[in-house]
Amino acid sequence: MKYLLCVFFLSFSALTFAAGDTNLSVGVGVDHAGLGAKYSINRGKDKYFGSLGWKGFSEEAGSVTGYGLGWERLVSSDSHSLGAFLGLVEVDYAGDDAVRYHGLALLYNYYFSGFSESSFVLGAAIHAGASSYDGPYYDDNTTGATVKLAYQW
Repeated sequence: MKYLLCVFFLSFSALTFAAGDTNLSVGVGVDHAGLGAKYSINRGKDKYFGSLGWKGFSEEAGSVTGYGLGWERLVSSDSHSLGAFLGLVEVDYAGDDAVRYHGLALLYNYYFSGFSESSFVLGAAIHAGASSYDGPYYDDNTTGATVKLAYQW
């Protein structure tokens, strides 16, 4: 897990500073795959991104890596965006197993200094996901809401 995150950060941080139409952000939230990083490519009012992060840990089940792809659209001024995220949206633990829920999240983000500028980002997401876990104590489906805090370069 540490090596995977290290390669991700090193690979995309160099690209972020090389091109003016990309951003790298680090934070916690659904669209950051838990506690992780999000690499974005900006095209006008649209932002396409991939994320990789740490979703959770249990002594029995170990660490769970979060991941996903998404899209955001600037909707008002230069600070408010709405978007969607597809990937790992939630994790529960069932003894030795990590129950992974893959699904869709709808996003709202507020960029303090602008959509493609370096700044803090606050946001919220609602998500729905499904799992293929075949155990007695966990549902096949889940829904929820989360908040987000990140910094974008």
